[in-house]
Amino acid sequence: MKTLKQLILLFLMCIATQSFAQGQLSSPDNVTPKYLETIFENAYMDVLDVKDTFIKIKDSQTMYLDIDPKQRYISINSVYTVKKGAKKDEILEVFNTVNKEVIMIKCYYNESAHTVSFYYYFWIDNGFSEKTFVSAVKLFQSGVTLALQKDVNKTVF
Repeated sequence: MKTLKQLILLFLMCIATQSFAQGQLSSPDNVTPKYLETIFENAYMDVLDVKDTFIKIKDSQTMYLDIDPKQRYISINSVYTVKKGAKKDEILEVFNTVNKEVIMIKCYYNESAHTVSFYYYFWIDNGFSEKTFVSAVKLFQSGVTLALQKDVNKTVF
């Protein structure tokens, strides 16, 4: 009986150690496109492109992840084309609603390209865990979905 208790205790300690090891903080100094590629491949997300300063991934949406040159944050963004015929005042009205009601993300309208970009900045300057970063990317996708739903009349998207 005593041996069984010791085995159970050892098993629980192994699980706890494994859990803590997965939560180790990554240093911003180690953040490279290659490192981000590994994170998302391990999270079973499609990595579509890897360049010197960014990567392009796809989960439920296509996203770009840009590394700040000073390695303070990673910006996560998605770009959508605005519907033809959408008027600037309609677009700005929807974007104002998004910027007020979807707190996590900001949207910007590029009038010349007729696109909208959704952004979120994931701060890494004091370290971060890979699990938290992947969770932030998934939360960003939910925020974009919510933002797209703010166009209730379907005039912009």
